[in-house]
Amino acid sequence: MNISKITLDEMLSARERRAEKQRALTEQFARPVVCFTMNIAGEVKRTPLIELAFLEGVHRIEAAMPPALFREVWRENTGCEAFFVFDEGAGETKRRMVAIEEADALARLFDIDVIGMDGEKLTRGAERRCIVCGGPVTACARSRAHGLAEIVKSTDALLSAFAAERLASFAQNALLLEVEATPKPGLVDRNNNGAHRDMDLPLFRKSAAALKPHFVRMAALALTQHEAEPCALMASLRAEGLAAEHVMYAATDGVNTHKGAIFSMGLLLAGAALALRRGGDAVLYAAALAQSDVAAELARAKAQPATNGERVYARHAARGARGEAAEGFPAAREAMRIYQAFLREGKSENDALALTLPHIIAVLMDTNLLHRGGPEGLRFAQQKAKEVLALPEEKRMQALSRLDAEFIRRNLSPGGSADMLGLAVLMHALEEMAQDIMVK
Repeated sequence: MNISKITLDEMLSARERRAEKQRALTEQFARPVVCFTMNIAGEVKRTPLIELAFLEGVHRIEAAMPPALFREVWRENTGCEAFFVFDEGAGETKRRMVAIEEADALARLFDIDVIGMDGEKLTRGAERRCIVCGGPVTACARSRAHGLAEIVKSTDALLSAFAAERLASFAQNALLLEVEATPKPGLVDRNNNGAHRDMDLPLFRKSAAALKPHFVRMAALALTQHEAEPCALMASLRAEGLAAEHVMYAATDGVNTHKGAIFSMGLLLAGAALALRRGGDAVLYAAALAQSDVAAELARAKAQPATNGERVYARHAARGARGEAAEGFPAAREAMRIYQAFLREGKSENDALALTLPHIIAVLMDTNLLHRGGPEGLRFAQQKAKEVLALPEEKRMQALSRLDAEFIRRNLSPGGSADMLGLAVLMHALEEMAQDIMVK
């Protein structure tokens, strides 16, 4: 995306093109025309954050209306614009568009015009609210209550809050999709609790819900501290991650449902937030954050191991989530590609996830397997996963169910592989988002 300042002439030319498009559509369809743009003050009208909010506005318009007779989106340096024609009267269309504009704080940035058959904009009736203070916008404009810098700052705050919420929703959804995928050998799923006596499906759902506000804050930290050095941002993320762990344990009565996911997903959300600010690749930003202190953390973990994962590292040199993150999540990236291939083949969400899992187990040095079964348990799990993959694809789901019983009998749980599966789902969502907003 080419982020650049615009001139007055460019804005005037864009306005003329928009008016001409509106006239042409009115004549062609003999219907009202809906024109959607963003209220963005200043010289920069298009950034990844702005475009993310713009696409949300497009979604809300389409959700509120019958199927469009016409839809077209323009992406220019002067801003994104969307044109719609619906088989709906002008008055009812305007009523629905006003409802969208007044739905929440983000919608104050939406500018949705309805052009009647006479070529004139329909008036909205109720006055719009100020982006800065929430008061009547006309009074604020008349008194010049807010300077440009204040308006730009408030606009950025609205965009950042929406982006952080959206990213956190991706993470929560990834956690839910992972745990619900069935069958998963040794893991909690819809069939059973796997090799766990203290966990079940409702507990994982509760944990995911409890973690979402912290995922929001992790993304928000990166959005607000995007100019900070990686080690400084990592320190803030670590503190928020510890707070998330406390909330998780409180929600689960002391059960570790998502500790590994908090670390990995928190990093990836921060990477995605930095990509929205700077452009570029979310995974690379996440890896840079991990690399900023992974050596020190691993040295501490080896000298004074405090968790099961750290004890496994000290004993077997398995770097776990920290090492995966510092290397750019190679296991999760490969899992994402496999998962996406299954989806393209037309497999259901559930089957795509379940069939991806043995690919991860077969190659990952899973610290949960090492903790529960030692090197022999890890080798057993990896070999059994490879045997599943050697079967014709149509026989693999049944084989996974049989392997589930064997893992339960041996008390084996590939929790690290499950974390990578959830991370793959999150990566997929972030990749789709990046493609939609054309982050380059």
